Amino acid sequence: MKSLYVKIVGLVCLVLLVSALIALLISNVLYYTVWQASYSQKVEEAVETSVAYYERHGDRRVDSFYEMLSATGFQLYVVSESGQVKRFGNAFRDEALAPEVVQAVQDGKVYQGMRDYPFHLFLLGLFDNEVINTYGTSLQTATGTDAVFIRPDLSRQIRELHLFVGAFLALLVLLSFLLLVFSIRYLVRPIKRLTTATERMTAGDYSISVATTGQDEIGELSRRFDEMAQAVAKSDAERKAFVANVSHEFQSPLTTIRGYAEQLERSAETEERLKLRTIGQEAKRMAELTRQLLTLARLDEGRPLRRQPILLVQSIQTTLETLSYQLDERGVAVALEASDDPVILADELALEQIFQNLIRNALHVSAEGDLITIQVDTGTDSVIVRIKDQGPGMTEQVIAHAFERFYQGDASRGTSGTGLGLAIVKETMDQLEGQIRIESVPGTGTTMVLTFFK
Repeated sequence: MKSLYVKIVGLVCLVLLVSALIALLISNVLYYTVWQASYSQKVEEAVETSVAYYERHGDRRVDSFYEMLSATGFQLYVVSESGQVKRFGNAFRDEALAPEVVQAVQDGKVYQGMRDYPFHLFLLGLFDNEVINTYGTSLQTATGTDAVFIRPDLSRQIRELHLFVGAFLALLVLLSFLLLVFSIRYLVRPIKRLTTATERMTAGDYSISVATTGQDEIGELSRRFDEMAQAVAKSDAERKAFVANVSHEFQSPLTTIRGYAEQLERSAETEERLKLRTIGQEAKRMAELTRQLLTLARLDEGRPLRRQPILLVQSIQTTLETLSYQLDERGVAVALEASDDPVILADELALEQIFQNLIRNALHVSAEGDLITIQVDTGTDSVIVRIKDQGPGMTEQVIAHAFERFYQGDASRGTSGTGLGLAIVKETMDQLEGQIRIESVPGTGTTMVLTFFK
């Protein structure tokens, strides 16, 4: 995709090019319709005056006369009565001329090649250096009648001016393009800042400020963006505070409901016991949801985690001991592969929470007899942990949204989840300055890859 900067530069260059072509076309039309006849008449008058003077006062040294004309700024193509061709001044680019035209001029007919020069779209007849673009007249000499085709030698008359104008135009075009390139870069710089700020806002950073002082539309847009960022940050903070407060208030009544449901279940009849068990399970699920919401709220506050040296493999083993009953109940085995026990800087409780969420997720998608593999690889500056299950795997669409809060795109996980586990893991890994990614192909299981930097 082309950037706005490239598009603007390309558009301006195209406009300059099209404008130059249109200007040239209009100039050509004006020359052929207005100025061509007048210019041809001036040349005709100058030539006829020179010829008349030669015929009255010349010494019949015709070549000297021709050389005098070329010295005063003309170029000549002369055909004698015997057919000999002579050239005076700069050579013509094209000397093609019909023999009947030469014969007609020698017979006394005037040739109006400059006046009748045909229209060309982008070629100005004034500068076309061809014999057909001349004024032709006859001249009586001592050896007969010469057909003289003559036109102003513009390259000699305005050579210095031509060089000056050429250099001026070349510098003008070059400087124009350079100034356009840098000025447009300056113009799109605020838009690039807006793009960066938008990306940071999308990632959840609402403290970004564009801070553009311009008084144009882009400056106004930047100021409105800063106001929007402040409003979104305030709204997000209020939302997080509300969720944290509500989740905290829910904990106590849910604990009470679970306690009474368990007590009543023990003394109730069979039918009522099932209902009370359902009440207890739902209360437990809501308690887990509020617990995870409180965890996210604490992470959202941005308070730094207490990082200290921790033996990674030992932390994983502690988590497996905590989940051993659930693993045995589901009939799922765990294989821990590690050549050593690397030390990383992390928060002990946060690290345990990461492994609990990921191993529980793997357990939920595993069938009886499946194996969960945990592999620890120690590198020079990082430690990589891979947690692989043998479940149904994830599609690319599910992977793309897996770390979003409340997202439950994997139907195989059932309805017991809250959609917050991976979001908590991602946020915790970010605060530990680590990384997490998902490797999965439908039908081949899922691998959660954790990277801890030493």
